[in-house]
Amino acid sequence: MDGHALIKTLAVVIGTAAVTTVLFQRLRLPVVLGYLVAGVLVGPYTSVWFIADSGVVGTLAELGVILLMFSIGLELSVRGVIGVGAGAVVATVIEVGLMLVLGTGIGRAFGLPGEASLFVGAIVAISSTTIISRSFDEHPPPFAHRRGVFSLLVIEDLLAILLLTMLTAIGRGAGLGWSDLAVTLGKLAGFLVATIGVGLLVVPRLVRATVTHGRHETVLVLVVGTCFALAMLADAAGYSVALGAFLAGALVAEAGENKAIEPLVEPVRDLFAAVFFVSVGMLIDPQAIVDGWLEVLVVLVVVVGGKFVAVTLGVFVAGRGVPAAVATGMTMAQIGELSFVAASIGVTSKVLPAAWYAVAVAVSAITTALTPSLARRGPVVSSWLEPRLPRRLATFAALYGSWIEALRPNARRATVARSRRRIGLLALDALLLFAVALSAGLLVEPATHDVSRWFALEEQAARLAVIAAAVLMALPLMLGLVRLSRSLARALAERALPAREGLDLAQAPRGMLVVALQVPIVLVAALPAIAATSAVAPQAAAGLLIGLVLVEAWWVWRSAGDLDAHVRAGAQAIVEVLAAQGRRAGTEPPVDIATPQPPSPLADLREIEAVLPGLGTPTAVRVAADSAIAGKSLGAANLRGLTGATVLAIQRGTHSIAVPSADDTIEAGDVLALAGSSDAITAATALLSPDLGAA
Repeated sequence: MDGHALIKTLAVVIGTAAVTTVLFQRLRLPVVLGYLVAGVLVGPYTSVWFIADSGVVGTLAELGVILLMFSIGLELSVRGVIGVGAGAVVATVIEVGLMLVLGTGIGRAFGLPGEASLFVGAIVAISSTTIISRSFDEHPPPFAHRRGVFSLLVIEDLLAILLLTMLTAIGRGAGLGWSDLAVTLGKLAGFLVATIGVGLLVVPRLVRATVTHGRHETVLVLVVGTCFALAMLADAAGYSVALGAFLAGALVAEAGENKAIEPLVEPVRDLFAAVFFVSVGMLIDPQAIVDGWLEVLVVLVVVVGGKFVAVTLGVFVAGRGVPAAVATGMTMAQIGELSFVAASIGVTSKVLPAAWYAVAVAVSAITTALTPSLARRGPVVSSWLEPRLPRRLATFAALYGSWIEALRPNARRATVARSRRRIGLLALDALLLFAVALSAGLLVEPATHDVSRWFALEEQAARLAVIAAAVLMALPLMLGLVRLSRSLARALAERALPAREGLDLAQAPRGMLVVALQVPIVLVAALPAIAATSAVAPQAAAGLLIGLVLVEAWWVWRSAGDLDAHVRAGAQAIVEVLAAQGRRAGTEPPVDIATPQPPSPLADLREIEAVLPGLGTPTAVRVAADSAIAGKSLGAANLRGLTGATVLAIQRGTHSIAVPSADDTIEAGDVLALAGSSDAITAATALLSPDLGAA
């Protein structure tokens, strides 16, 4: 080998990357896309001047993966993971679970075996922290949106590590059998417990002692050395080097010295991360992409469309409003570095055909280019979507966030503490359902053969008998899952909307909340099992998922109708309160629309909340003359699409409008009764009365 191969390769790779990234930055395009283009320019398939040494680049790229995963771990200390909250966990499990099911379904649809289909599921399941971070750096979003997205990415990265670990075991021959899977999980748990247990005793203390000396180079050598040491330990134990690097970062983060460590590691990480993305670009074979255009197109549609739906659904059921959920879904509709790692593990282990690496790279390149544009268009899509929701669903969407807010963290913890038995039984049902579905998928062929021989049946009849037996075994488990999830949801709903003595006027919103909470509970409990079994039994997994979706959708629709009637009654009561306030105040003075009007004292609507609970905290806001939506119809103003708040009533002098329609006009001086979460009310107030919103 040429003794200067490393120097030549670095010169070619980094020099080309420098030129392309500067060009892409000037064009306001993602720099990651520039790295991929640099890889194409120096790759063996399309090189226009030099061909970089693929062996050297591969080694450098592995360094990039290790340092990238170390940086992710460094940002995900144990305290940081705990701090993201249950909502982020629920949203991410729903998103990753749905995408795994879709991905494995794609693999089976294109004729891949079960093991290879799991790799396709992992490729499409994980969004790119790096690409989103770069996009946010170039186009900073509001702080709340940034915090919400990174909360999901924290949990997503953890799930990605588990997926990569399992895929590494599968790639090395662990297989998909029940006993093999149990042994693999047991070994993984043992490795994690031993590594984390010993690491927590040694690494944080060593890091803190080194930082106190104030020598930057010593700190850098220590933390990077720890990173590579644990990466090699994980490799020796049969797991991915990415797992070891991630654990090293998390252990170093426990020292609490990230402010001193991150500035030292960041330049090294960025350099080798650039080499990693260039190495990915080198593997882009235009001919392979042309030959696999259908796979690229299907995966692209599933990544963009599937992630938008899955993330939006997950974020919404976690308690955030439609605008925030849609914006997050648009931001996370891409795949990136961890998808490349999953594809690389599959191709290297000869489980996944090499053509699928090209598919992953092509889809990632396209979604990388789309990410900034999609992220910026989140509010536009939300504004378009919200007015088109059926009224009963729009009303539910506006009030759901306020109900989740009513579930204070202490109340949630107290409810969960009293429901430990139900949670345990729920987990047991989910595990048994997983076992039945997996066993049916693995044993359907031999069982069909045995039943056909024992009972002298034709093969088709024997197969139907085996499937029927599996369904009969799974049915009580599914019913138990539904029953227990409903019981847990009812306990939480009663905390948010407690019943009062006498006539229970919170029954309709509480019933709606029970259904709304049951949806994420069932999905979180069932999706991991459905995703795991979809590789060996895609039809059964699809049937389970479709059945769950249809049943839950029917319950939501029916309960939303009862809620809409409750809200209409509340709107009539609000109109009476506002009218009474208007009569007490006498005739309203004329509004000079040329002069901004200071907000005047408005009716206190808390009595409505006491009489008709479930309307959140109804708030009266006067429309200022300088409001951007004064003079527009309610539909044109799209207040609900922009803020998530809904208008229950409009009071204009002595004239009242309960449950206004999209054609009703908002005039300066009107008093609007709003309902929704606190964030939605704050955003709506800022639009209606800018001075009051600023205050």
